[in-house]
Amino acid sequence: MDTISKEKRSKVMSAIHSRDTLPEICVRKMLWRAGYRFRVCDRRIVGHPDIVIPKCRALIEVRGCFWHRHGWEWDGRKLVETSHCPTATMPKSNCSFWREKFRRNVRRDAQHERDWAELGWNLIVVWECGLAKSRDRERTFRFILRNLAKWERK
Repeated sequence: MDTISKEKRSKVMSAIHSRDTLPEICVRKMLWRAGYRFRVCDRRIVGHPDIVIPKCRALIEVRGCFWHRHGWEWDGRKLVETSHCPTATMPKSNCSFWREKFRRNVRRDAQHERDWAELGWNLIVVWECGLAKSRDRERTFRFILRNLAKWERK
């Protein structure tokens, strides 16, 4: 059971943004410092990916572990845990709503990934937990920069 009122919970949840989150801003600042120029949530591309780097034909999705179920995959019928991320918890109340919400999010992410691959885009998925600690953040940034350099059009 939820420990706060329905009205308070609604207010808290409505304050959560879908773009310009701290993890997204962190990645964008790193890219800018590294000399990469990009578009944010480009509406011309299906799914409006978080970061588009045209010269590398690359998309970067910065995903929240809770909302996008880090460590879970859609197997065609249900969500299946593939690894453990402590941030991808399941709320204790209104479980059926949350299971359906997460199922839709993961299915939509998988569909966008297929669409982008068909259109020839290179994709990097950055998970929120990969930016939490400076050691993890540095490893994530090295991974991003290594792949962008590989994909960069000369």
